[in-house]
Amino acid sequence: MRIQPWRPTELIGGRMRFWLAALGVVGGVLVAGLTQAAWTAASKPDPLTRQTQCLVSSDPQSAPDGYGTTPVSLVFTGASLLVVTESELDSSFADLQLAIDKNPPIRSAQLGHNKMILVFDRDVPDLMRLLRTGRQAVVYLRFWPTWPATESFAIPFGLAGFGKALDAMNHHCQPPSGSGRPAS
Repeated sequence: MRIQPWRPTELIGGRMRFWLAALGVVGGVLVAGLTQAAWTAASKPDPLTRQTQCLVSSDPQSAPDGYGTTPVSLVFTGASLLVVTESELDSSFADLQLAIDKNPPIRSAQLGHNKMILVFDRDVPDLMRLLRTGRQAVVYLRFWPTWPATESFAIPFGLAGFGKALDAMNHHCQPPSGSGRPAS
């Protein structure tokens, strides 16, 4: 009895292509799911008022603060968009801002909770329209004390999934009927 050596070229036919295609589809679904998971609607304490309510939150991004790194996340309360960090912000240069895609930047010098929250509360309906239809929001932050003064740090946030999380917020943190999955 003679044993034939295994030849990988024989598997490159239909069976191998099928499994490679299946792996690609599963990977694509997982990546799409992770992109959608970047924003959630959940009942939790408002970073400013400490009252529990339904909030839309981004996954935190890690940003340099001059000494190390700090988490930064975006939180929509229904009345304002908050940039929440664990490091003190420096508004003395008047360059704290939010840019959505190629739209003109929106500036704010309004700080809350020990100067660790930047508040955007002007023209909220227009801001929500930009966030819902945009692809990326970039927050430009400057931290204090950074001596000597260095730079403004750009922290990007993908906006995929923001609209669905906002819809869930509008339904009291429940997904709209027919969406098939919980918001938090």
